[in-house]
Amino acid sequence: MPDIERGASYFGVQDPEHAATDLERLREEGLTAVLHTFSERDQAFYRETMQDIVAASRDQSLSVYVNPWAVGGVFGGEEFSRFVAHNPDSRQVLNTGERVPAACFNDPAFREFMREWTRDAAGLDADVLFWDEPHWHDVHWYGDDHPRDVWCCRCEHCRDGFREEYGEPMPATETEAVSSFREESMLDFLDEMMALAHEAGAENAVCLMPTGSADHGPRNWARLAENEHIDVLATDPYWDAFAEDTDPAEFVSRFGEELVELADENDLRSQLWIQGFGLSGDSATEEVRTATRTALDLGADSVFMWGYDGCRTISEIACEDPMGVWNAYLDEVN
Repeated sequence: MPDIERGASYFGVQDPEHAATDLERLREEGLTAVLHTFSERDQAFYRETMQDIVAASRDQSLSVYVNPWAVGGVFGGEEFSRFVAHNPDSRQVLNTGERVPAACFNDPAFREFMREWTRDAAGLDADVLFWDEPHWHDVHWYGDDHPRDVWCCRCEHCRDGFREEYGEPMPATETEAVSSFREESMLDFLDEMMALAHEAGAENAVCLMPTGSADHGPRNWARLAENEHIDVLATDPYWDAFAEDTDPAEFVSRFGEELVELADENDLRSQLWIQGFGLSGDSATEEVRTATRTALDLGADSVFMWGYDGCRTISEIACEDPMGVWNAYLDEVN
């Protein structure tokens, strides 16, 4: 088997000495890479601390990914956004006119904030900035009782951009033109941030949600794969989180095969993520083994788990048997 990058996300620890011990263990357990979350709170209060933790990762010869954990409410993660709280006029707007707790990709203030985040994140000495699940706010994802035809974003910046692009007012219903505009807006946002990351000396990975919805990222993955600033194309086919009663091998294959092929066609590295959170029941460890073996068999260049130790430290999403899940993953990638 080729030398595959083996990693996991690591989060919730702001003590460099404690983190150094954990990182040594991860290296001893066979991992070659680690992803550190860099939230708005980390950026504001723990920047030098995070530099120390990244340095500790390098001391263990681990490749370092850094991601915008829930930054602006438009990336994946269990964190709150201070930017959204302090900039209510930068929030996305539903087609009903209601503001939601997520920043708009087309909002100038948010774009400037993300430029600062990108420079700060690359300044941690990251190898790769990991753009994690960029998405428009989906009210249905959070169990809200809105009608199915509610969508984001229809703020003034999106309406102005749509009019400029299509020469007509942005409709209140989600037409194909609206869906395309949302995708293009996100691709434009990612292009700008990834260009900045390259200028700062970091590579770029983009992790796309396996949903095929314009709410959750570009529907046409090939468009992103063709971007000159991307280095790693990733997806996270979390069989238990994104689907019900789905076989892990089938779900990982469905999205992983397309991703690996696209990455190969565009001379990118491919990366598949294994679910290591929210799993329960007697079959959890075998599901992880199956998903991991499938990712390896597909020929992915990199396989990661979210997150380390089966997310045992974050009770809301911890696996029922977190260390069983974690050890199952380690057994397969090693």
